[in-house]
Amino acid sequence: MEKLTPDDAFKLGDQFRDAAIVLGEWRIKNRASLSQSQWDKLDDQQITLLNIASSLYTGAIGLVLTDSQTPLARLQSGIESAKSAVKHIEKFKQALDLASALILFGGAVYSGNAAGIPAAIVALQDATEAIVTSNPDIS
Repeated sequence: MEKLTPDDAFKLGDQFRDAAIVLGEWRIKNRASLSQSQWDKLDDQQITLLNIASSLYTGAIGLVLTDSQTPLARLQSGIESAKSAVKHIEKFKQALDLASALILFGGAVYSGNAAGIPAAIVALQDATEAIVTSNPDIS
C-alpha cells in the first residue's frame, strides 16, 4: 500500500477548498436566478466540500491509497477539470451535479475506498462532460 504523504493530502484538501470557493462564487453570481431552495442546497454542498477539505487536512497521515487505486495525479486532475468547468455552468442542475460528484469523490478519497474512487472519478468526469457538452464554446 502506498500512503498519501501529508503534503499530498494537503494539496488535495486545497483543491477541494478551491472547488468549494469557485462553486460558491458561481452561486453568488447567479443569486438572482436561484430559488431559496436552490441557494440553500448549493450552500450545503459548498459547506460539505469545505468539510471534506478540512478532513483531508486533519487526517492527512492516515490516508492510504492501494496499488489498485488511481494515481494522485489523476485525482488532482479530476478536481482541476471540475474547477475549470464551474465557470461554464449554465443551470442549477449542472452546479448541483458537479458539487455532488465532488462530494462523492472527496468521500471516496478520504475513506480510502478502493472500489469507490474509480466510480467517483467517472461521476466527476460525467458531470464535467455534461457541462462542456452543453456549452460547446468552452475553450
